[in-house]
Amino acid sequence: MMLVGVDGSPASREALRWALAQSVKTGETVEATMAWLREPEFLAAASMGVHPHADKPGHRHPARELHTIVEEVRASVPGAPPVSEVTIIGEAGTALAQASRQADLLVVGTHGHGRFTELVLGSVAADCLRHATCPVVVVPPART
Repeated sequence: MMLVGVDGSPASREALRWALAQSVKTGETVEATMAWLREPEFLAAASMGVHPHADKPGHRHPARELHTIVEEVRASVPGAPPVSEVTIIGEAGTALAQASRQADLLVVGTHGHGRFTELVLGSVAADCLRHATCPVVVVPPART
């Protein structure tokens, strides 16, 4: 299984695109994973059955975000297979490195500029390279 870190950035979309193209060639399954941190917030007491965010259209919905990204990227890859979608609460580098225990390959994007490892790769990609338990592919940004 190829595990792909997705955060909505152009770099992560390119990583997902790369993994899907590889999957078309190899038949390997793809799992798109979005790690996110819950932002603490104050919630007033609500009666049973009333969702506290029902009237907040700007409230973040990571699973919905991930699904939208996956569908957009899948549409750009001819013959792309279905993709498993997972959201994880936690810091992205740590969460992806831990999830790599069940993967054959971890695929992440990079923003691709700067002089030092974290600047060239980004801190998430650098964390994944240091801590993942499977091989890691770092996909460079798309050429424009």
